[in-house]
Amino acid sequence: MRPASASMVRPSTAGPVSLAPLASTWRTTSGEMASSISRPATAGSSRPKWEVEEKQVLRFFSYFAETVYEGGSNDTRSGTRIRQCTILYYLQDQTCSVDEPKTANSGLPQGRFMKRMKCLKDGRPLEPTDFAIGEEVTINYRKFMVVDADRKTREYFRNTVGAALPPSLGIPDDGYGDLRASRGIPKKSRPQSARMKGEFYNKDLLVLTFKCAYQDDKLYGERRDYLMYYYVLNDTIEIKEVAAQGRHNFPNLLRRQKLPKNSFYVPNGIGGAIEGGKDDMREDVEYVTWKDLICGSSLNVYGRKVLLVSCDNTTIEWFAKQGIVQKPLKLSVEETEGPAGPKVPAYNGYGSEDDLYAMGMSLEPAIIDRKLEDFARFMRAKGKVLRFLAKLVGVSGQDKDREFVINYFLATDQVSVYEPPIRNSGIVGGLFLGKGRYKKFIAANGIDGEVETPVGGGRGGRGGALSRWIKPTDFFLNAQVTFEMPSTGSKLFTLHVKGYDDYTKKIMESDKDEFPQSSTDLDVSRLSEKFTATKLPIRTIFAEADKFGKRLLTVDEFKTCIKAIEKEATEAGTVKVYDLPEDELNQICVDFGVETEEGMMVNYDDLVDLMVLAAPRTAREYERDRQGTFAFSVEERMLKVMRTHFDSAGTARLRLSFREKDPDGSGYIDSEAYKTVLRKHKFHVIMTERAADALRMQYDTNADGTLDYNSMCDAIHPGDFDKYVDAYIGPKTYGEKPKIGGPKNPLASTVKTAGEGLTTEEYLKKMNATNFSFSGDLKKQLVRAFNSFSSCFARHNRKKQLRKHMLAFDIYHLGTVTKAQFLSAIDDVTAEFFIDFDERDRDLIADYLFANDEIKLDYEKLLDAICSRDVKKAEALRNASMESHVDIDKQFLVVDEQRARDFGGTLNLFSGK
Repeated sequence: MRPASASMVRPSTAGPVSLAPLASTWRTTSGEMASSISRPATAGSSRPKWEVEEKQVLRFFSYFAETVYEGGSNDTRSGTRIRQCTILYYLQDQTCSVDEPKTANSGLPQGRFMKRMKCLKDGRPLEPTDFAIGEEVTINYRKFMVVDADRKTREYFRNTVGAALPPSLGIPDDGYGDLRASRGIPKKSRPQSARMKGEFYNKDLLVLTFKCAYQDDKLYGERRDYLMYYYVLNDTIEIKEVAAQGRHNFPNLLRRQKLPKNSFYVPNGIGGAIEGGKDDMREDVEYVTWKDLICGSSLNVYGRKVLLVSCDNTTIEWFAKQGIVQKPLKLSVEETEGPAGPKVPAYNGYGSEDDLYAMGMSLEPAIIDRKLEDFARFMRAKGKVLRFLAKLVGVSGQDKDREFVINYFLATDQVSVYEPPIRNSGIVGGLFLGKGRYKKFIAANGIDGEVETPVGGGRGGRGGALSRWIKPTDFFLNAQVTFEMPSTGSKLFTLHVKGYDDYTKKIMESDKDEFPQSSTDLDVSRLSEKFTATKLPIRTIFAEADKFGKRLLTVDEFKTCIKAIEKEATEAGTVKVYDLPEDELNQICVDFGVETEEGMMVNYDDLVDLMVLAAPRTAREYERDRQGTFAFSVEERMLKVMRTHFDSAGTARLRLSFREKDPDGSGYIDSEAYKTVLRKHKFHVIMTERAADALRMQYDTNADGTLDYNSMCDAIHPGDFDKYVDAYIGPKTYGEKPKIGGPKNPLASTVKTAGEGLTTEEYLKKMNATNFSFSGDLKKQLVRAFNSFSSCFARHNRKKQLRKHMLAFDIYHLGTVTKAQFLSAIDDVTAEFFIDFDERDRDLIADYLFANDEIKLDYEKLLDAICSRDVKKAEALRNASMESHVDIDKQFLVVDEQRARDFGGTLNLFSGK
């Protein structure tokens, strides 16, 4: 039963209900409500602790040091950034939050650094006494240094805790304050122009036009052509890029504006406006004017050196009125031939090489003249098959007795090899080599095309460097023919021709279309093949035998020279070609002989010229041929035309044609005779009259308008086959980039005259070399090299990897590296991260810091000096290393005064003397 005192009586609805007993527990938020409701006397005069501390928040000012990994701090020795924070401590529930005030131009996502949460210390929540000025407090594994507190927090510690907080501390400076302040300085307004009134209207409205070029001298750098327009009206410059095939057309290199002199900072760009402090204002900058634009000079376009090549006629006339003579750069003959044509890809083994010309020039394959000639030849030689008897070379045992029948199909130039069966020998016989087109394997001085030495024309550079398609004239008696697979470059086997059938003999004697060459031409072709493969300097050998320099040898001297060359080629064993018999050698002397007062003399220049025309071409030269006409020099194109006329000796002997126009035998002809010979040999189809005149001026050694045709023919016919093969053989080691389509003939022994100029690439290379060296200023070179190194390796991951590679060499934990180890570490990291770091800067840094190969440097100090771009620090490091370095040989240099009479007072145990 519920007691009466505990019984509840439903209140009457007539009057209001009194809430006075609950006033002590009522949350008051308004002064009016607090005054209207009286508290009971039993509640006491003090409020509960949770109610008193509910709105009290302690605020502490602190900072923490953050490590900077990418060079963000000005003080590179510390490598830290000071970040100011405000710690809020909520007394109600012992939670904390951290805020970071926003700072202009800091680049950091500031604001709420840590949301409100309960933080622990030794398993208990943080208390107010844990925050002491001058001591660190750890919040979530980050250490904050408390330096100050606000006024209410100090009152709380003084009244409630009973201990006053110490005075505030300062926050260390990390070097960012001044930098941020400088970024916030408002720009001064530019004053009005100092020009006189009316000067604008007196300016010329003419626009000067210049042709410019730029070559990026870094790895894989390209050449760019530009047109520069200078507006005389207001001295502004605009540079537009010339559109080129295979590259996206970017309209402007520089929009129309005034160009400051020697400035590397783009206005309003990342690097700031212009170098300098307060005194270096915009109105004081010196700008480029028309007086600075001279053909042949370079113009600095914000760090990019642009070469002024030439200008138009209007510009030349305007400068002449100002008293300045513009002289455009003299360019070589190759620069006058116009733009390059489309390039043809390299032969990949599928189809025929002639298909590349038809398909590479257009999306729709065209029928070329060679195809029409091949069709006529096919109809004429249809059904004609030459058969030769041959044996294997370099075999032993039963293979020595094996015989083969070589079938040569004249209509398609295809070859098949059949092996007749031999009874009771175990050799079944049958088809030995399938019908197809094959190449004759010819190595260059014993260098076979492989993966390590990619000099061949097959896939991956395999095959012989001088390999060519097999011809019917290759199968003569006692000839040794090595077959090569054209698609892969694999060397198959070598066959020794022992005979041929009567039908083949009849075809060889009667068919002049297939065998048009005389016996002398055949001998020249075989000699040329042998001497080219052996890489012998034929013209030099003949010139050394010519003691009087008349370009003539007696018959006996000529025969002795030929036999000596054949002996050397035979000993090399590169090509198995028999030596010329005496009767054929006599015939060569007759064909190239000249009657003189001293008797019969042999003109060896004509023989060497024909050898060059008949020489097998390298695989890389065939690739150059497919790159188009512009990839060749004028001399190379003339040689190409001469090779097409090699079948008719009358039009192939260029030197003889020049000699006929020189009745006095002086070696010089005039301009009219020169152009007559060019038309005779059909050179007018490959060059313009302007190019022909430029070529004549190039070989005008007397500067009187005549032509030294012997020098010109020597340049067209490179008779030294060692230089010829080395120039066109291509890369000899794996990974080497082939040089295809060079702008100049590497074999032309030209004579520099007033009429010959350089190519634009050569002018740019010369200009870049001068700018790169800073005219020998070592300090400027080091500043550029340090800037380049820092840009490439100062990033944390790259610098860490570089230090790791250096640490791998430091097996004794000395903290030092040598010059070779330093270079090896740079090369490894460069290859790993694909860094474009100039090798010239790398070598300059290594040669400067390491005085010799034995010096060892502390790699931590080394990286610090280079990455900080401090030349003085690097110089001090270099001097200290040289002073501490001890020559090992001098340690064993012992002074012996008693035996001075025997050894001069010294005894060097390791000198070897």
